[in-house]
Amino acid sequence: MALDYLTFPEDLDRADHAMIGLHGRNANKYAFFPFVRQMGFLHTRWVLPSATFAGEESDDVRWWYDNDRKDPVELQESRDRIGELIAMQIDDGVPPENVFLVGFSQGAVMSLDTGLRYPERLGGIVALSGYVIHPEHLREERSAANQRIPIFLAHGTRDRVLGIEVGRENNRVLEDMDYDVEYREYDTAHRVSSQETKDIRAFLHRHMYGMSMDDPRKEDEHVVTF
Repeated sequence: MALDYLTFPEDLDRADHAMIGLHGRNANKYAFFPFVRQMGFLHTRWVLPSATFAGEESDDVRWWYDNDRKDPVELQESRDRIGELIAMQIDDGVPPENVFLVGFSQGAVMSLDTGLRYPERLGGIVALSGYVIHPEHLREERSAANQRIPIFLAHGTRDRVLGIEVGRENNRVLEDMDYDVEYREYDTAHRVSSQETKDIRAFLHRHMYGMSMDDPRKEDEHVVTF
């Protein structure tokens, strides 16, 4: 079954880039919406899916895989569904190198798990407060097309859900596989801080347009001025 998702903005005249935003455990497609509104990129479609599996208490509480089991079958199902969303953007005219994966917590896990296996070169991966799941499998199954994909990793030093040592190990694992990683730590808990948001925006802007700026909203024709 295809993932339920929303797109933002709904009335986009054209999409030069596509961002697929993957929420964390026990959330849904609306969780990423406040973050997305802070990005402000023009001609950019955000695709925000609800995760593959529903919690017992509510269909609105979704997860990409069971945290305890980390079942490869569940991971493959979620990976396939996310891959379908990527393919939809490409079929709609967005070049694969202009498709980015942005995920938080379990969504960060799936961004890395899916993006590094994807057979066509994507634009980049933003993985926030997550980790590499089953790195021994990834090492065997990763795609040569995305060996040089830019990756932004971020983790909070006060994260009590996934401690900072998880973020540091995440960085070590990816660097050991020779990926191009930009790793940042922030004085925050299991959340996305305001400085982190600014750095994400700069990272995406740099790899969307090849333009390095400390604040991409300033004097820039590609973003909305708020």
